[in-house]
Order: sequence, then structure tokens, then C-alpha cells
Amino acid sequence: MRVTYQAFWLQKAGNQPDEYEDAFAPHAHGDGPCVVPDAHADFLCAIADGATETSFSGLWAQRLVDAFVTRRLERITPNTVRDLAGEWRAAIAERTRAKPLPWYAEDKLQKGAFATLTGLHVRADGWWTALCIGDSCVVQLRPGAWIKSFPFSEPSHFNNSPLLWSTNTAQNTCVAPQRTHGKWKPGDYFLLMTDALAHYFLSDQTVRELIHQGLDQESFEAVIQAARHDKLCKNDDVTLLTVHPGARAESGDVA
Repeated sequence: MRVTYQAFWLQKAGNQPDEYEDAFAPHAHGDGPCVVPDAHADFLCAIADGATETSFSGLWAQRLVDAFVTRRLERITPNTVRDLAGEWRAAIAERTRAKPLPWYAEDKLQKGAFATLTGLHVRADGWWTALCIGDSCVVQLRPGAWIKSFPFSEPSHFNNSPLLWSTNTAQNTCVAPQRTHGKWKPGDYFLLMTDALAHYFLSDQTVRELIHQGLDQESFEAVIQAARHDKLCKNDDVTLLTVHPGARAESGDVA
């Protein structure tokens, strides 16, 4: 299965690039699309949205997407999340070794970080599965057809209190991943989007057409900046990951 994928992102207006708190994996190299040519390999990718009001949430979001694509989240248990949270804390300790955090930042850190997560697993045999915690979305499209949008399919489904995965395991007792699956065929493609972009995408035919036609990073930024100016897209970090699987490794009917 040959897979072509590309990532696009933009931090909030008024913020610097290093203040971007979304995350995605795998990382795209350079400005153009990346190609995975292995005919028999599955493809895993993920996006996450770190909650701005929590401490080091972008770092937590990156831990989650990296864990998904390395298959560490195939079985989600309290120990799995506890291990990832430990790695998150170790990474913060390394970053702040030379300059310790002030007391008020330490206090905020003890409350933990929170993030959404949506992961996509495209299998070489023609099946795909997705996992979601929160309001980042995955959409399956086919030329001339809309196949599926998960977990939300309407702009009205979004709210201001999505489920979030926390580094504080006590906060996760009521947080359970949603899962879905389906079949794909050559010509289909997938879009993974964090919430501000997903809401805009589901609300506006024009941006759907622009994404379908294809964007580069510069034109993506222009589209988002114009949408923010016109109040069509919330001023939040935005991330788009496009995934185009090619020929399947095995034959078979795909609906």
C-alpha cells in the first residue's frame, strides 16, 4: 500500500510558532507531501489538540500522537497513560533543568495537562479504524462522495467542553475512547483536523473545495487567516493531516 500524506498547521493569530499546542504524527519532512511506498505495510497517523489553559499541553499532545503511531495505545489501560504521563514529566524536567519553573508555574503543572486525540489506522487489506478522544475529527472522502465523518458530522455537534485526556490519571475515569471502522478503496482519502478547522470544514463548502483541490502550506495559512478575519474559523491552533492511500496489498471487494 503506497500512502501519500502531508501536514499543514498554523498557530493562533497573535502567537509565535513555538506556542503552537496541537501535534501530529508522523512528521512530514519539508514542505511537500511524504510517501510511504511499502506495499504491505499498514499506515498509522494521529493529531491532538493540547488544551491551552493547561501547562505544557502541546508536549502532552505530542506524546499522545507519537504513542498512537508506535502502537503503544492499541490497549489503553491506566498503566499505559501513567507511563506516558511519566515521560511527559521527564521531558519537562529536562527542558527546565537549566531554568526551573517559578512557583506558580509549578503549581499549575501539578494539575496536569489535557489534550484531545484522534488516530487513524489504514490497513493494507482495505480496512481502516479510528480512535477518538474529544473533538478532533477524521473524514473519509471519495471523489464525488462523502463517506464518513467521525466523531462529529455536523457543526452543531461541537461544544466548549470536549472530552480531554489528562496526564493526571484521576481525571480520566470517565474518559473512554470512541472507535469506528470502515473500508477504503483506491481514490479515497482521509482528512484529520483539530476542532477549529473541523468545525469550519463542516460548516463551509468553499473550504471543502479548496482542500479537495489541494493546498500547500502557504495557501493553507492564507485560507485560515482569511477565515479568522471573516469570523468563519475560531482563532485557535489548527492542524490538517491529509492521507491518500494507494493500491491495496490484497484484492477483495471494498464497499
